[in-house]
Amino acid sequence: MATHTYTEAVTIEPTMHMKLSNSNAPHPPGGSKTNNTLRMRNLKLDPSKALEPARKKLATIEAQRIMAVFEESIKRAEIVTALPYIMENIYRFRVSLGSELVDLLNQHGRIQQSYKEARAQLDHFLEKRAFLAKRIEMKNAAAAAAAAAAAREKEISEMENIFDDYEDEDEEEEEENEEEEGKEEGDGDEEKAEEAEGEINEKEDAQTVADDNNTSALATDTGFLPKTSTSGTQLSSDKEDVTANVGEMVVSRQGSGISRTSSQMSAYEPRIEEAMRNLGLVAQQVSHSCKNILRLFSINPTAMKVVTSEAKIRDEGGQDLVSNMAELRDILMHKLLTTPEEETERMAYLDEISKRERQNAAIIEKQEKELKEAIDDKEEEIRKKNDIIKRLQTDLHQIEKFSDENIRRTRAEAEKQEIADTKNSDQKTQKLQAEINQLQGQLNNAVTEHREIEADLRGKKYKIENEVDNWIQKYDQDLGERQDEYEEIDLVYSEEKKQLEELEERFATLEKEYTTIMEERRVARDKRERAQRELAILVKSATTIQAFWRSYKVRKALKAKSKKKGGKKKSA
Repeated sequence: MATHTYTEAVTIEPTMHMKLSNSNAPHPPGGSKTNNTLRMRNLKLDPSKALEPARKKLATIEAQRIMAVFEESIKRAEIVTALPYIMENIYRFRVSLGSELVDLLNQHGRIQQSYKEARAQLDHFLEKRAFLAKRIEMKNAAAAAAAAAAAREKEISEMENIFDDYEDEDEEEEEENEEEEGKEEGDGDEEKAEEAEGEINEKEDAQTVADDNNTSALATDTGFLPKTSTSGTQLSSDKEDVTANVGEMVVSRQGSGISRTSSQMSAYEPRIEEAMRNLGLVAQQVSHSCKNILRLFSINPTAMKVVTSEAKIRDEGGQDLVSNMAELRDILMHKLLTTPEEETERMAYLDEISKRERQNAAIIEKQEKELKEAIDDKEEEIRKKNDIIKRLQTDLHQIEKFSDENIRRTRAEAEKQEIADTKNSDQKTQKLQAEINQLQGQLNNAVTEHREIEADLRGKKYKIENEVDNWIQKYDQDLGERQDEYEEIDLVYSEEKKQLEELEERFATLEKEYTTIMEERRVARDKRERAQRELAILVKSATTIQAFWRSYKVRKALKAKSKKKGGKKKSA
C-alpha cells in the first residue's frame, strides 16, 4: 500500500512592531494627526479584534481538506516523535500494537542504530579532516612567524653592526683627544683617561655578554652553535649566519610538515564520500521504515490511541515540534477563516499603524543624532586622556632604558653562576658514568646467566617437540582405523537405506490400495445407510397411510350406521 505525503505552503503570520511615541513631540505640518484619526474612524475593523476572523467554521471543501491533511500530519509527527519511547517500552505495548507492528519497530530500531553508527563514522572522519586543516593553518602561521622572526633578527644584527662602527669611531676620537690632553696636562689627565677607558671596556664586555646570550639562545633553538669571537664585527656576522640558517631550517621543516599533512588530509576525502553515501542510504531506509510504521498505525486506531494516551512519551525537541505544528495549525485555520474583505481591512489597519511607526521613527532618528553628538564629545574627551596615557608610556619607556644597564650586569653575574653550575654538572656526569659502567657489568652477568637458562629451556623444548610428533603419529594411526570403521558402517548404512527406500515404495503402493478400499467401503456404507433411512421413511409413511385409511373406513361405517338408524325412526 503506497503512502502519500501532502504538503501545503503556509504564509507567515504578520507581526506588528509598535513603538511608543512621545506625546509632547511636535507633529508634522498639515494636520496629519487629525487625518489619521479620521481614517481610523472610517475603517470597519474593531481595534480590539483586529487580528481575529469573523467566521468560526470552514465553509469550503478545499479548506476542510487542507485542515484534514494538516491534522493527519500532526498525528504522524506525534507518532514519529514517540517512537523512541515506544521502542524502549516495546514489551508494554506488544499486545496492543500487534506482532507485525512490533517487528517493524524492532527493524526500525536496528536501522536507526546503523544510522547512528554511520553518522558517528562520518563525524569521526570530519573531525580528523578539520584537525588536519587546523594543523596546516598552525604550521603556515608558524612558518610565517619564523620567517618574520628571522627577518627581525637580521634587522637587529644590522643595526648592532652600525652601532658598533659608530662606537669604534667614537673610541678612536676619544683616544686621540686623550693623548693630546695627556701631553698637555700630564699625570692627572692620564688617570682620567684610564678611568674613561675602563668604562668603555665595561660597556663592550656587557654588550659582548648580551650578544653571546642571544647567539646561544638561537643555537639552542636551531640545534647548532656558531664559533665565538672577541671582535664585534665577527660576532655580528656569525649572528647573521645563524639567523639565516634558522629561517631556512624552520621554513623547510614547516614546508615538509605541511605537505605531509596535506597528503593525509586528501587520503580522508574518499572515506568521507563513502561514509556520506552510506549515511544517505541508511537515511533512506529510515524514511521507508517510518512510512511503513505510520501506515500500520493508520490502519490500527487502537494502537494509535494507546500510544497517544501515554504521558511524557516525547523528549523536549519532539514536544517542541508537536507544539509548533499545533501553533501552525492555528495560524492556518486563522488564514482559512479570514475573507479577502477582512484581509483588506486588516492591511489598511496595519498601514495606519505603519505610518504612525514611521512618524515615531523620525523622532527617534532625531534623538539618535543628539545621542551621537554626545558620544562624539565623549570620544574626544577619551582621546585627550589617551594622549596623556601615551605620554606617560613614553616616560615609562625611558625609565626602562635606564634599567637595561642593571639587567646587563645581572646577566654577567648569571653567566658566572652558569660556569660554576657547569663544573658541578661535569662532576655529576662522571659519577653517573661510573654507575653506568657498574650497571653494564651487572647486565653482562645477567645475560650470561640467562643464556644458560635458555639452553636448558631449548633442550626441554626439543624433548617436548619429539613427544608431540609421537602423539601426532599415533593420532594419524587411530584416525586411519576410525576411517576404516566409518567406511564399513557407511556401506551397511547404504544397504539399509536402499532397503528402506524399497519398503517405502511398497508402503506407498499399499497405502494407495488401502485408501481406495477404505473409500469404497465408505461409499457402500453411505449407500446402505441411505437405503435404511429410505426404508424407514417408507415404513413410517405406509403406517401413517394405513392409519388414516382405517380411520376413514371407521368414520364411513359410523356414518352409514347413523343413516340406517335415522331411516328406521322415520318409518316408525
